Amino acid sequence: MRRFISVVLLTLALLPTGARADDPLPDAATIRAKVQAASPAPPGYRETTVTVVSNGETRTVHRIERGSDWRNITERGPFHTESGEIKGEAWHQNDNGQSVFDQADPGEAKSDPTTTTITRVHTPVEAYVVAELNARGWGVRRYVDPATWHVVRIESLGPNGNVTTVYDDFREDAGRTFAHHWSTVSEYARTTSDAHVTAYDPSPVTDAELAMPESRRMLVEFPADAQSADLPVQFGQGHIFVRITINGRGLDFTLDTGASGITLDNQVARELGLTEYEKTSTVTAQRYTTARTIVPEMHVGKLTMHNVALQLVPDGANEVYGVKTVGLLGFDFLAELGVTIDYEHERVTVVPESSYAAPSGRYVIPLDVRIGDGTPVVNVTINGALSERFTIDTGGAGTLMIFDAFARKHPEALVDKGGGDALRQMTFAGIGGNLSTKAYQLDSVHIGPINMSNFVAYLVTSSNSYAGDDDGIVGPTFLRFFTVGLDYAKSRIYLVPNDVGRRAMHIRD
Repeated sequence: MRRFISVVLLTLALLPTGARADDPLPDAATIRAKVQAASPAPPGYRETTVTVVSNGETRTVHRIERGSDWRNITERGPFHTESGEIKGEAWHQNDNGQSVFDQADPGEAKSDPTTTTITRVHTPVEAYVVAELNARGWGVRRYVDPATWHVVRIESLGPNGNVTTVYDDFREDAGRTFAHHWSTVSEYARTTSDAHVTAYDPSPVTDAELAMPESRRMLVEFPADAQSADLPVQFGQGHIFVRITINGRGLDFTLDTGASGITLDNQVARELGLTEYEKTSTVTAQRYTTARTIVPEMHVGKLTMHNVALQLVPDGANEVYGVKTVGLLGFDFLAELGVTIDYEHERVTVVPESSYAAPSGRYVIPLDVRIGDGTPVVNVTINGALSERFTIDTGGAGTLMIFDAFARKHPEALVDKGGGDALRQMTFAGIGGNLSTKAYQLDSVHIGPINMSNFVAYLVTSSNSYAGDDDGIVGPTFLRFFTVGLDYAKSRIYLVPNDVGRRAMHIRD
């Protein structure tokens, strides 16, 4: 019996020191400090991970980190992307080779309220759970092993499916103990993946290694004898349809400032013989299947683009005024250009960004926008409630569309005066399908310096539609009152009232 007790005591002495199940719950700050101490990052390091995804994708990420600065270089088959942050400035390079600073919001608007809770659980693992969730129950739960203080599981909770990552193979590598393997189940994307650390090197990191790289190329090519072009366009219900030729086939795309890239309909891509990569599921207005592809050559009037990486989405069912659109012409096309959209005369003119001249005159309205994520985001104030996350969206719907993120933060601002008559009966569709809305006649809406009274807007009420961090869109029914100038490189959009806009704004001269 003494020998048995001695063995038990020795075994207990060898167990890792940590929290006991009956210990009081530590607070979130204590847990975070212990997690950091359990696996302290060196002053600088490089790490390579290889991830195999159930959709056939193999992703290799080379990470460089120094304190709060970092850079990821990602290879996914034929696609090369990068992202990072240095000295507080975030940036990314998309798979068309365009490098962009990700401009942060000023931070003056109210953030989405979250609540942090700590619980002790025994399943699916022994852990402290640090949960940071908003009012809808969406957010992140981190599971921390109370013996080792390693994060062993992370659950990202959202309206369209959760993403769960489980970490294991914790071992010492060059003086640091950390997970060398993790597996992920994404209900959102409907994929599973398996990741392994294949290389780790703690050594000094320079500014040059972390800096945003120059853009790899100019995607949009002008002919040698021209530095401006009128796009082949047709206008209908506020939308702008651009004729594009691929493999000799004429196709109509929507010119869409609300699109963070260029998209093409899945079925049309198959008809063109394009290869699909990274097939997965996602949700915008409704759920749909998406993938990436590369188009060898695209002609937009006089302009040419080669080896264009774009997104495949179901977009072939849209038909307006006899125009069947099969894609969106978004950021990757617009980023390098100065663009003038003349709604009154139904004309779109583009020049290289370096040649763009801002409009001048007494009634020019400049809007300061942020474009880091691929869409121009502007401040909008609704009944006194400030948002920094409304997108200027030429391809959207209606005048002002409000998303759930704004409603969560500012329920007090959504007061309906009940007017608007026929405007209240609008129906809308988005990528993936139709969406439900509720009309609100709002007492006051400020878009930049523009103030409007008794303005009818639409709250998206479909529970799974546009459920990200953006608060809404400023749509083409509003934009058509202006000639719109896009200067993405200088983070500016210019609104010049046209004849219809001047009458609406009571401008006499």
